[in-house]
Order: sequence, then structure tokens, then C-alpha cells
Amino acid sequence: MGVCAASIVSFGLLLLAAAPAHAQRTMLAREAIKADTDGDGLPDDTDACPGVVYVPGFEWSVCGPMDLNPANDAAAECKARERVANVIFTGGVFVTHVSFAVVKNGRVHFADSFEYLGGGQFAHDPAGIHRLFRIGSTSKSVTAVAAKVMEERGELSLDDFVSDDDGTRVLVGGERTLRNLLSHRGAFRTDSGVYLFSYPGDLAAFWAEPDDLVSPHYDSAPYGNLGGGYSYSAFNYSLAGAYLAHRAGVSFDTTLQQRVFDDSSMCTATLDGDRAVGTAIGSGWGLSQGAVMHVGPYINLYSQSDPRCEDNFYSSEDLPGDAYSWQYYHVDEADAEARDPAGGVIASVIDMAHFAETLLDSYHGRGGLLSPQGVRELWTATSDLGCGTGCPYERYYGLGFFTNSTSGVGVTQVGHGGSRAGFASAFVIRPEADMAVCILVNADVSTVTLSNLAKAILDDFGH
Repeated sequence: MGVCAASIVSFGLLLLAAAPAHAQRTMLAREAIKADTDGDGLPDDTDACPGVVYVPGFEWSVCGPMDLNPANDAAAECKARERVANVIFTGGVFVTHVSFAVVKNGRVHFADSFEYLGGGQFAHDPAGIHRLFRIGSTSKSVTAVAAKVMEERGELSLDDFVSDDDGTRVLVGGERTLRNLLSHRGAFRTDSGVYLFSYPGDLAAFWAEPDDLVSPHYDSAPYGNLGGGYSYSAFNYSLAGAYLAHRAGVSFDTTLQQRVFDDSSMCTATLDGDRAVGTAIGSGWGLSQGAVMHVGPYINLYSQSDPRCEDNFYSSEDLPGDAYSWQYYHVDEADAEARDPAGGVIASVIDMAHFAETLLDSYHGRGGLLSPQGVRELWTATSDLGCGTGCPYERYYGLGFFTNSTSGVGVTQVGHGGSRAGFASAFVIRPEADMAVCILVNADVSTVTLSNLAKAILDDFGH
């Protein structure tokens, strides 16, 4: 703290000490209202989850000096640190930050974080376990859980028919159900390169847009998939999210906040990029050697000529044709609501560890957000992906999760991965082992690479 800042604090304390008792109480009450214990941009008096819960179950001092070689460590926890820190040098792209968390015996066991300093040097970054990252398509798991929570609360049914005109319920003549959307079956096909992530309105406005090249219909070309089989598409989850918001009677971000984030102790998770980037835990820059802000879905390209796109959705101002060697970006990258249900969640590794915790509690009947039957339904195969033993994640897709289970009973591995421009995530749960690993990276690292890394860490624990 500088001299001026210290003087201001001291002067404030003198004023408080000199004030009458009732004035002191008033001043303290005002300060309490402004307090933000978890640093997530929400004052404690309006925050349903004001404090992050994390008590590490492992003492790092037992680990030797880091050398990026897990073979030199005996403890699985120490091996995990070495494996994760290695991503900085072996991820294939320029990595600025990487954080991870391990859930063991159903509880958050430990977390850690590292940052790259340049010149081949990295540093331990303990505070980074609270840093906010985009989790990309791992958001689909959160959306699917929210849908199942709402079904178990009687707010909707996964078998409700959903209108592709505006995301409301269809009572007569419906074509595709919420279950179809959550399982990527027969509704929409690939969304690559379309306007989905560039629309300036909210979810309701997006799905009311009549142009099929913006928000398609189940039978429209080129993005409709009416009656077809499995086709992984963000459109499916965007429309599913619109339906959840309609049935909840609140915005989609509030729907997730009230039905998943708060009740899972995901205290700093959010969909609000503006809020996140205005906090200490979400204000850091990412740095890329490539034009990450010009690719999939080309927002800074389309936004130059399409009146339906705001120029621009990215924190980076770099446009195609600009001269630059490095590209800087924030966690508010592409903060478009139409994208939120499919890939808009912003969270820390502690938030994601608590999410895994509540799912494991649900599976083992220890409480949690869902009933054991409910979480098993999400983790039961709805499609065989046809990849046999060579699957990038798992052989089957369930509802919001890749899974290796056809029955939802005795589930040994589920998860999801996510990629947003400049961010990547892995989220792997081994329900029968009561363990999980989450890895978040501030770079375009392969999600398959991160998923395999998470599995290697779980293997180190003998599970």
C-alpha cells in the first residue's frame, strides 16, 4: 500500500473513531453492504453465496522442488502439479495461466495454479485457483443439470416439446423435445461459422429472429436436423436454454444462478462477462500468438458488415487485416447471450470442483442437486458415437455429458470438454471412484489433450 493510500485509510479510521456511536454503526453498516468477500463483483448483502469454501486436504510442503517430471514424485498430488504445469510448455500454444482441482472421496481435495513468466520460466500462482476462466462447452453439462433440477422440482419435463420459433412450449403438434435438444438428437446440426455467437439480443430475441441463417428451424437448411440422429451442435443447447428461461420466468443467467450456482457453492461462477472482467479474479489478460479473435465463429469478421452483429463482441479490438504480433484478450470474450447455454459459463477451478462435488453427492445419495436417479439419467447413453475404443472422450453421449455407461448404473467415467477462443477446459468425473478433476487453461490447448491429462491424474490416484 502506498503512502497516500495508507494515509487515506488512517484518516478514515480517525473519522470513524471520532464519530458518535450511532454514526459508527451506520458507517460500519455501509461498509458491510459494500463488502465482497469472494471478490466476484457481487456485494455480500446481495450475494446468495458470498464466500468461497475451500479447505485443502493436502499440504504442498511434502512435495519436492518442481522439475516438471511426475516420475520423480511419490505422492499423486505432487505428480498432478508436475503434469499440469507441463501444459505451459507442451500445450502446443502460448499458455498464460493454467489451474486445476481434484475432488477425492466426494470432496474438494486440493487445487493449484501456475502462470508463465516468459523466457522459459513459470511460477506457482496460488491465488490463481480463484481466477475466472471461460469453460466453453463444458457449460452444456451445467445447462443439462439445470434442466434436470427443474424437472425434479416440477417446473418442466424433459419430454416437453420446444418451439423452434421462439423457445416456448408447444402443446399440440410438437416436433422436438427438450430431451432431443439435450442429447443432440434430431434437432440441429453443426453451427460452425454461423451468427449464433454474434447476436446482440437475448435468448428470446435470438430465437424469435426469422432468418434461418441466424436462428434456424428444425427443418431448415443448412442447420436443421429434423428426424436425424446425433449431431453435436450449440444450437441445440441455445434453444434448450431459451426454454429453461421461459419456464423459469427469469433470464437464463438467473436460471443457472438460482438452480445450479448458488446451491452448488459455485460462488464466483457467472455468465456475465462484464461483471467478471471488472473483478480482480476476472480482470487478467490472456495472450495469444495467433488470431484467436478472428476464428470460430468469426465475430470480428462478421461484425464489420452485418448489422445484426455488434462491433465487436470481443475484448480484443483486432480486426482482420490489422498488423499485430500478439493478441490480448479478456474473459469477457464474445459475451453474447445466444451462446450462453452452450458455452457461456465463466468459473474458477474451485467452482468447478464444487460442481463435481454436488454431482458425486447426487450419484451416491448424499444430497446434492439431483436424486441418484436424476444424475444417472444424465449419465446414461442416448447415442453411441461409433468410436469404439478410440474415442476422444467417451463412447457415448448422454444428456449434457459424454459417458461410458449404457445404463447409468455403476458409472465409471463421464465428462465434458470446452473450447472458447483463448480458453480451454476439461471436466472428468469417475463416479464409482468418487473422484473428479477439472483443468482450466487460458489458451487454445486441445480439449482432448486436457481430458487425457485429467484422466492421467485420476490414474495416479489409483482410480
